[in-house]
Order: sequence, then structure tokens, then C-alpha cells
Amino acid sequence: MDGTSCDFEYSIQLAPLMRRSLPKMRVFDSQRIQPFVPYCRYSRRIQGSDNQREYPHIGGMYVDWSGYLCGLTLMHPCVFNVQSVLDNGSSVAALRRFNSLLAGLPADSWEDKLAPVMNELAYNLESFNPAFTAVLLRVQSTIGKTDYVCRDNALKNLIQPLAGEYGMHNGEPQAKTHRELFSLFYADLMKQPLETVLSKNPEPRFSKILFDQMMRDLSAPEGIHGPVELASYALGYNLAIEYLADYEKTWMLDSFRELNARVLEPQGRPLSEWLFLEVHAEGEAEHAALGHAAVASMVPASHQGILLRAMQDHDRDFSAFYSEIANMLQ
Repeated sequence: MDGTSCDFEYSIQLAPLMRRSLPKMRVFDSQRIQPFVPYCRYSRRIQGSDNQREYPHIGGMYVDWSGYLCGLTLMHPCVFNVQSVLDNGSSVAALRRFNSLLAGLPADSWEDKLAPVMNELAYNLESFNPAFTAVLLRVQSTIGKTDYVCRDNALKNLIQPLAGEYGMHNGEPQAKTHRELFSLFYADLMKQPLETVLSKNPEPRFSKILFDQMMRDLSAPEGIHGPVELASYALGYNLAIEYLADYEKTWMLDSFRELNARVLEPQGRPLSEWLFLEVHAEGEAEHAALGHAAVASMVPASHQGILLRAMQDHDRDFSAFYSEIANMLQ
């Protein structure tokens, strides 16, 4: 597929193949949701004479695929074609190396090696929220320059993962924020409060570098001009964040399970606070689907190159971060 002949009917024909683009699909099972195939069916209904809008429910979130109302936006196969470059990108290689080292940490030195890495990860976790907020602002700033419905659909999909960071999900009472969950996980793992390490090193080096680069990219990406181009870039950047996070958090859960069984349990300090890892391992694929829907809702077909550039930019910076913290585990 060359990414150019991406008309609507072609997207319907390719629907059964789309789920292969997500790195791990165990969150999606037959009891919960059939990803992408139903979305295409609903989108077809919306585009036709039937004006009903149906929003498939996934894990407390609703993915709105009604962007097909908006005319010449990128169709799903085009978006999958672009985002698939991440599957063989430098971040996936860096994540694979990091998780191999994490799972194989020596029993006699794991704590000393892991402590500075956990400091980096604590800052890194929160640093994505300003990036998500910057993406929302870029989309909102196209008011008067993009279609009202397209823009609204994109924002509807973007706001849900950000709200989820603060424990907010459709139809559910507000739960613990992801920072609270990480604090519980950290204290269980390292046997000290997270606040202690953050007070000593509130801006760890490598996560601060990544944060600064993300905000530079989203604020003033080189060669990207005008509110619509900037919004397209931001939407591609956001999709790269969410797509790679699925690899990141799923593999991290697996690695900590292995470390727990091999090292922590024999040392009499097994992990009991798994919710932070489990929530992210099961939720990031859903967030990637929401990011994908936001792109399909609003990014013009002519901006496919901008979308690719944004995803490659994040891949570059995210891989650099994980390469550095992998070095810390050696």
C-alpha cells in the first residue's frame, strides 16, 4: 500500500487487517470489543443517509470515528500506513533493550541500578500531560480555519486520555490519578516514599531533556507553519506518544513480573501494588485508538507528510530517552 489510494471503501476492505498495527492486543478480546471493524461499520452509517451516531465503548472511553463527515481527511489505511513506521523504529528497539535489562537485573544490585531509573520515570510520567495539553491547544487554535464538526470530534477523542490521567472515565466515579498510582507502586517497590527521591532530584536529567524536546516540537516544529499545519503535526505527535506507550507499558508490566518472580519474591519483598502497571498496560492501546481517531477526524489528506514527520520526531526523542535509562541499568 502506497498510502495514496486511501478512499473510504478501501478502508472498509482493509478493516479486518487493521488490528495487526497495534503492538499487543490482549486488552481487546471478544468479550470486550472488536477493534476497528465495528468503527468502520459505524463510520459508514454516519457517512450515509442514516444520521445516527454510535460510539463504541472501550474501557470507559468512547472512540468517535465520525470524522468521515469532514471530507478529505486521511482515511484509516493511510494513518495505519504512516504509524506502522513506528513498529520498526528506534524507540521499539530501545524499549526492547531496556526491558531486557530490567527483567534481568542482578539480585545483588537491582535496587541501586533501578533507583535512578525510577526517578527518571516519575518525572517522565507527568511530563506527558503538558504535551497532551499542548496538542489540545493546537487543535483548538484552528477555530475558524477547520471544520467545526471535525475539530470537535478530534477534541472529543483527545480529551479522554488526558482526563484518564487524573482518574476520570466516562460513567465512572473519579479514581486515583496516575501519579497517585505511581506513588503507590514506587513505595511498594523501593520501600520509601516517592516524595523523598523527588525532593532530592526534582528534574532528573534525561526525562527533563525529553520533556524540553517534546515542548519545543509541539510549540515550534521546524518548517511547520500556520495553525492547521501545526495542529496536524501535533495530532501526529500525539498518536506517536500513545502508540509507543502501548509497547512501553505492556513490556514494562511483563518485565516487572519477571523481576518480581526471579528476584523480589525470593528476597521476601514481592510486589503487591500492580495497579499502575496494569492500568497502563491495558489502557494504552485504547489511547492509541483514540489518537488514531483524532487524526482521522481532522488531518487533511495533504498533510500525510507532516503526520509522518511528527511521528518520526517523537520516535527519535523517545528512543534517545530510553537508550539513556537503559544504559543506567547496565
